Amino acid sequence: MLRSLAFVLSVVLSLAPTIVCGADSPTQRWIVVSDVHFDPLANARRAERLIDEPVERWRAVFASGGGDPLSEVGRDTNDALFESALEAMHSAVSDPAVVIVAGDFLAHDFRAKFDRVAKVHDDASYDAFVDKTIAFLALEFRAAFPHAHLLPVIGNNDGYCADYGSAPLSPFLAHFAASWSGAADDPASFTAQFSVGGYYTSALPAGNARAVVLNDVFWSSQYSSACAQPHADPGADELAWLAQALKGVDDSPVWIIAHIPPGVDTYASLHGTQPVTFLADRFNVPYITALTSSGAHVVMTVSGHTHMESFRIVGPRAGDQSVPMLLAPAISPVFFGNPSFTVLDVDSSSAQVLDSQVFTLDKGRWQREYDFDSVYGHGPFDAQHLWSAQDAIFDDDRVRRRFEMYYDGGSGRSPITDATWRAYWCSNVALTAVDFAACSSPQIQTDLPAHPSAPPPPTPSPTPTASATP
Repeated sequence: MLRSLAFVLSVVLSLAPTIVCGADSPTQRWIVVSDVHFDPLANARRAERLIDEPVERWRAVFASGGGDPLSEVGRDTNDALFESALEAMHSAVSDPAVVIVAGDFLAHDFRAKFDRVAKVHDDASYDAFVDKTIAFLALEFRAAFPHAHLLPVIGNNDGYCADYGSAPLSPFLAHFAASWSGAADDPASFTAQFSVGGYYTSALPAGNARAVVLNDVFWSSQYSSACAQPHADPGADELAWLAQALKGVDDSPVWIIAHIPPGVDTYASLHGTQPVTFLADRFNVPYITALTSSGAHVVMTVSGHTHMESFRIVGPRAGDQSVPMLLAPAISPVFFGNPSFTVLDVDSSSAQVLDSQVFTLDKGRWQREYDFDSVYGHGPFDAQHLWSAQDAIFDDDRVRRRFEMYYDGGSGRSPITDATWRAYWCSNVALTAVDFAACSSPQIQTDLPAHPSAPPPPTPSPTPTASATP
């Protein structure tokens, strides 16, 4: 950890203008990182040592035999990229008040990668290696940010089962909770809650705020219950839990943190025959409704999963029920975006986000790519100013070009083009299939429905052909 002084100095020089005071100042700095997709087996020569060694020895194993180059685009995160990202985060904010890790800790096809290199690859050996990988990531984040409140989130790639196979009351959740509990505000409460379904509530160090952290893999349109108990409905259980959690926060500010966002998968929708939502219809609209009409004072929502940097607005423009959502970019460059993370300026009294900055690895150098305030106009990262940003993207070609460029961390491979930008613009605010279909038609409907439209009758979802799922 932080072993390369030359590299650290180069990052510090690049990011130094952004370093400010810590959690005791009127403005706190929080870090949001998502979709790490860590692949400890990227260098197969180390595989057996990692399998055999205790997790406390993994850092020494990675350091042996010289360093590896950073992961190439199109591949998940190796240790070299993971460590460089932690160093860049530490250089940007040395003592953040909060670090949100918004899901997908494990690399894609983790079981297949393990089976290719392990001499013994039965289920028990694989499960043990998954646990060690999660424990290693917890150790690394805690070493980098020993004073931060860490908020881990379950992603669709996280678990013993296949992709989207999260299972409640599983040994995986219990082992995950044990690894991460040391950085929780209340370790006993975190462990008890997380071990049930991977979702929990937690105090935040700003404005007497509360975090409601979800495992919305249960709500995904691709969720598989193969590893859950027969006849279980963990998605319905979590939705009921969310309603109770929001009732219990009184007038305190609330942050809702999840891996998968509500709304439309724009890329899949453009490559199919109809709009495709990330969440199943029976959860998408109730989730949106819970965020905007529960009576709770939801000041911020955070999701990952898309691997790209963007925002969404949950709720109608009229009134004061709209909720801002940050879509956090990925560390993994597997979908050809530049590795990125986000730093938030958070008001210590209100827990509202005043500004956000995105940091990106481009051409071997971590640097601040942009801050939201300077691109989209002065004001906090709230629903009102996100609506203004939405208007600017539609009306101002220069702003739209910057939205396109920043979407993939400036890699030059953004899927947003002159032919597709309207669909991506619509997906910022049209969060049901019906609303998205109306908005993304050739004649843009800028006056969207005031409330989420009822979902259409169930029909088979199209299968995206141009890319693997996040």
